[in-house]
Amino acid sequence: MAELQKFVLRSQVISLYRKFIRAARSLPAGNKEDVLSEVRREFELQREKAAPYDIKYALSDGRTRLRMLEEAIGFSR
Repeated sequence: MAELQKFVLRSQVISLYRKFIRAARSLPAGNKEDVLSEVRREFELQREKAAPYDIKYALSDGRTRLRMLEEAIGFSR
């Protein structure tokens, strides 16, 4: 994988992680910890992905999950 492509994918992953953190801030304390630990766990599981296709698929799935979380909590961007 080209270095530029690695850089772009890495920045997209970091951006998605930050969006999850921001969305979780508006949850009540008990739920916030549960959501944050699930987000961390899922990102750790995906950490070993190396193929661009796998990373892009995981990003797409993560964006869908983020959208669902934001809709559930009424989070506006």
